[in-house]
Amino acid sequence: MNKKKVVAGLDAGHVTTKALLMRGPEILGRATVSTGFDVVAAAETALKNALETAGIGRGELDEIAATGIFRERMKAPPFNVTTTVPDYVADAKGALFLNKKSRTVIDIGGNIQKAIRYDQDGNLLDVIQNDKCADGLGIFYMTMARALGVSEQELSELALRSTRRVSVAIHCAASAESEAIDLMCQGVETVDVADAILRFIVERVAAMCTTMSLAKEIVVAGGLAQSKALMNHLGTLLEQDVSVLRLPEYAGAIGAVMSVEGGK
Repeated sequence: MNKKKVVAGLDAGHVTTKALLMRGPEILGRATVSTGFDVVAAAETALKNALETAGIGRGELDEIAATGIFRERMKAPPFNVTTTVPDYVADAKGALFLNKKSRTVIDIGGNIQKAIRYDQDGNLLDVIQNDKCADGLGIFYMTMARALGVSEQELSELALRSTRRVSVAIHCAASAESEAIDLMCQGVETVDVADAILRFIVERVAAMCTTMSLAKEIVVAGGLAQSKALMNHLGTLLEQDVSVLRLPEYAGAIGAVMSVEGGK
């Protein structure tokens, strides 16, 4: 990738849409917005905010690359992206950019969870995705934070204070939500309910990962990677060291930029 070229990466996901600008290896600006019901409007807002953060005009963009579940929607105006990148490819290249020693990335997103193994050049070696019963774990996390009357960050902080293990022994997020609410009605301490919620999420992610060999170093991407309590449980259940990427929610957007022809 020509180091003078300014490239935008758009990652249009179920819950959030991210935009990130790079010139060569330099990250110039970034922004995240809720995807909502209008994917194109969300991407336009994210890109506008990222451009403003970087102090760059729209006309200075040389290229736009898109990834995420709604990436194909970005081919139409006002974006007319020239490159669309599958999620798995973008995650691998983004994770490798953020941690050159990494060889596996676990992406815990709003709706889909996946683990990707890759080589030293970011080429895919293996991919695994959650089954349907584990769809929407990120959305479940957000919903339960609202049910407890706290922010997503506060949900993690509550779980870190738990001293009692209680179980949410259901196999899908919809049923787990009902059981978690039932636990609160039974008078179970909020901190323990919070911890049960996070363990439910991690157990589903860890179960997915057992079907694929995880090569070290293992890194975590996605918005839920920012939950310290969740990451503590993940390392314990996998019985392996895991680390959170810098800018974990932007791994896909970075990988989209890296996938532009000639990008490394």
